[in-house]
Amino acid sequence: MKLILVDDERVIADGLQKMISRYIPECEVIGVAYNGLEGFKLIQKRQPDIVITDIRMPQADGLEMIKMLKEAGCQTKFILLSGYADFEYARRGMQLGVQFYINKPVEELELRDCVCQLMEAIRAEKAKLQEVDDLKMEAHSRIQESALWDILDVGNDNTVQVEELLRGAGIPTEGYCFVCAQLEFDNHLGPLKEFGLDPVFRQVERALGRYGAVYRFRYSGSQVAVVVAHGEDIEYGELVLAVHRLKEAVFRELKLSMTVGIGTVQERAAGICKSFEEARYALSYKVIKGVDAVIPFPEIISLTKHRHPVPEEMIAKLEAGIDNMDEEGCVFTIREIFRWMEPESRMSPADLQLQCLNILLSSVRKMSFQQLEQNDFLGRNILSLEGISRFRTLERLEEWMVQIIREIITFKLEHNIPKKKDIIAEIKDYVSKHYDEPISLADLASRFFISPYYLSQLFKQKTGDTYINFLAQCRIGKAKELLERTDLKVYEICRKVGYSDTQHFARLFEKLTGFKPSEYRKYLPRA
Repeated sequence: MKLILVDDERVIADGLQKMISRYIPECEVIGVAYNGLEGFKLIQKRQPDIVITDIRMPQADGLEMIKMLKEAGCQTKFILLSGYADFEYARRGMQLGVQFYINKPVEELELRDCVCQLMEAIRAEKAKLQEVDDLKMEAHSRIQESALWDILDVGNDNTVQVEELLRGAGIPTEGYCFVCAQLEFDNHLGPLKEFGLDPVFRQVERALGRYGAVYRFRYSGSQVAVVVAHGEDIEYGELVLAVHRLKEAVFRELKLSMTVGIGTVQERAAGICKSFEEARYALSYKVIKGVDAVIPFPEIISLTKHRHPVPEEMIAKLEAGIDNMDEEGCVFTIREIFRWMEPESRMSPADLQLQCLNILLSSVRKMSFQQLEQNDFLGRNILSLEGISRFRTLERLEEWMVQIIREIITFKLEHNIPKKKDIIAEIKDYVSKHYDEPISLADLASRFFISPYYLSQLFKQKTGDTYINFLAQCRIGKAKELLERTDLKVYEICRKVGYSDTQHFARLFEKLTGFKPSEYRKYLPRA
């Protein structure tokens, strides 16, 4: 604890300094002043934890000095030193928040007891303030995480909405570059079940600490999303090396093996979703690159740019067969695709695997990772190397693909997923009933067995709007009803419609209605 002495008698000030040094070693005297005005200047400059001050001094007495410091916003704690047992001084001191007094002549034990009590009170106060700061930090972090979740779901063409979400969460945009990565842990975070993801997050922050800001959060299941924002150009090669170091540190410190997909650097905030989609796409190529690999998106582009992709109409035909659970039709289409591939039968095993990967990713692009993980066979063969990497001939790959498609259809039948259902109508109905819950696009994707990216695209295609906008309109519509029909306070309504941040709720309400929530209720027509 840092302490300053203020007394116009030098002998007393020197004696106090020696007592404190001898009997209260946890306190350090960082300055001495000999009148109230000098003490005022010294205390403002050095910002001590404790001040021991005489009352009667020239230029400004102790109480006047304390009053000036309080008015200046000083948070220091004071002990009054006086040879006068005058109630008026005590009363004025109490009005200024002073709780501790020592009478002259000062005794060592009384001084130590008084200072120790004050130190204990200061520590308790600092602990409470730290707890409040931690809660604020956690709340701010959750707001940022929620905003980034929304951005990943919004899509690349919603520049204004992306920038609004970032500003509302206090994430810088002007002059910043962004890049995303997706981490996937191959043992499903087993060692972290007890402690959560905090040890992984600390490793991420340590490895990528040179960048302006790093945001990390669980994306789904055993996957973590990372968004890097930097106020200067991001050198891509250095970033990839930093991610390699992260992967090694996570394995060394946490005994976790992970695969990483990295998107490209984007010069505008609206590119965050594009970079993340690239990262997710790169990660899917672990069946070619291997688990425990770092896979930058540009490497995938160079892998595929010289290949002839399977015609989209064949993929669409296969997708329609899966939608309708037409096993015979799907098997016929797989055979048709492989006959198309036969003229290129001199392709290397890696090329064959790559073509099959493209077919497979296209045919299951509507399915979520959670859905694939729920089926043991699909999880092993689609989300790991146990399937595709074993087969090095066209014939064996064809039979493996047929087996995979049959398993997908079996899975859909077992889970009673109806043919050609209007999934968007079901989702809208679900959201209208559960608007007060924290439902992200990824949560819905998992619930309705569809990939988040495909759901985002399909929702906009079917409704002409984004899922985020639809959810906001549902929530604000309900908020309007509550403002009209109840006496609930604005912060209570905010929580009842699914928002945790009252300021964000108020901004969104004003944007969609033209009124602040309090104004909306004020201008309601009276019956």
